[in-house]
Amino acid sequence: MMNGRAVRSVLIRGNRGENGSVEHVPRSVQFDESSEEYRCLCNCFHVKIGAYLIGAVHIFMILFFLIHSLLVYFQHDGRLQDARGVKENYVFASFLAEMIGLGLGAFVVFLLFIGLSRNQALLLVPHIVMQVIAIICFALVLVSGLIAITTDSAVFYRLINAAPFMEHPVHNTVALDAGTMVRIYSILIVYLISLFLEVWFVIVIYNCNRYLDERSTYMKYCLAFSTPMKTLSTR
Repeated sequence: MMNGRAVRSVLIRGNRGENGSVEHVPRSVQFDESSEEYRCLCNCFHVKIGAYLIGAVHIFMILFFLIHSLLVYFQHDGRLQDARGVKENYVFASFLAEMIGLGLGAFVVFLLFIGLSRNQALLLVPHIVMQVIAIICFALVLVSGLIAITTDSAVFYRLINAAPFMEHPVHNTVALDAGTMVRIYSILIVYLISLFLEVWFVIVIYNCNRYLDERSTYMKYCLAFSTPMKTLSTR
């Protein structure tokens, strides 16, 4: 009996025709969607269920960062900044950039749920791309936070968008109070946790994308050879 990756490699990667057909696939090929290769989250869930859970976690993360960004933006005292001669365009720019990112994130999560419900692997690709971008952004924000803490640079504190603060109109550095620093350290820890989660999650979503793609190919094989889909569940 064939199992594991070698089985699916016969089915999917080695027997497609030039036009992507499966007419030359042998009848003995099987597809076991309960294989351990389709398990995730410490082997507790099937990758499709895991992808649903990840989508739910991402909704929570989007809401958290949305509320946090709104608090930072509206707690910023623009009138005092104007009186000190400090332009606040970068404050709105940081807020706008994060809103755009969160909006795109919400859209790809919506596509993720649609793709999972319809077993369409292609709809998971935008989510994977967005996760890679999120990993890069979290890494850059953490680097910016490290530079800000070590140099007290006002620009880098603005880039991490962690807390509102006042700055001198001439100096490029800023001395923040203990309460603001606690808030900054806390959000940097959240960024670090989010980075590790995204690295883990992108692997799960990629495996789910592969599962849906191979499942679709197996269904085409069964239809082409009038073979019962014995190994498919109602997922």
